[in-house]
Amino acid sequence: MQKFVDAGVTPLSEGVAEYPLQHLWWQLVLQKASDKFLKAYEMYDGDVDWQGEATTYATKTIKDWVDKGYISKDSTGLKAEDAGQNFIKGSYPMFFSGTWWFGRFQSDMANTNWTFSLFPETKKVVGSSGNIWVIPENSKRKDLAAKFIDITLSEEVQNLMGNSGGLPIAADPDKITDEKTKELITSFNGVLKDNALGFYPDWPTSTFYDELNSSLQELVNGTSDVKTVLGQMEDNYNKGVEAAGVKQQ
Repeated sequence: MQKFVDAGVTPLSEGVAEYPLQHLWWQLVLQKASDKFLKAYEMYDGDVDWQGEATTYATKTIKDWVDKGYISKDSTGLKAEDAGQNFIKGSYPMFFSGTWWFGRFQSDMANTNWTFSLFPETKKVVGSSGNIWVIPENSKRKDLAAKFIDITLSEEVQNLMGNSGGLPIAADPDKITDEKTKELITSFNGVLKDNALGFYPDWPTSTFYDELNSSLQELVNGTSDVKTVLGQMEDNYNKGVEAAGVKQQ
């Protein structure tokens, strides 16, 4: 990233008004987070150490990257679509986001030399297994619901999803014709095998998504320092958990 800055280019395409920066912040947290921290944060199993190594490292790193010019202060008002479009147009050379962009990059950047990878030097990555099919207990046709689930999770449909630019959970990589898509699916399968999904930072409370974005906006535009931002996050997290009626174990 410093090489880009030295050449007069801001390296990271960011959108602080929505999820891109909070996902990057969480990925930096995951670089240092222990299983104990994750259980406390995501599952209310223990107290979250908001002034500990993981959150402090992530928040300081974001501020450091802003100060170094890796992240533009102007990104505070940009949304996810803006950040993605800026990467597609080539205004910024790097973009940290989710696999839901993959199919679009395949079509909108067909003549562009682009690549992807897992975040380096981490045992956990931001993400989840996607939507989960369930059959309601009061369903009147559980048999049809089960058939539907069987169809969508069949190898045929999963392979079709993969060959259509999606990210299936049960596809056979050998049946995927596009090499870049095959690489994506193989990479995701490796994440699952290694139990490396680190979930998302806004999951613990119903209001935390907007609150994280707001705190990170203040960090990027310089109106709040690292300690203040962490204090805001802690207060909002605790209030949200309390409002939800969740009792931390």
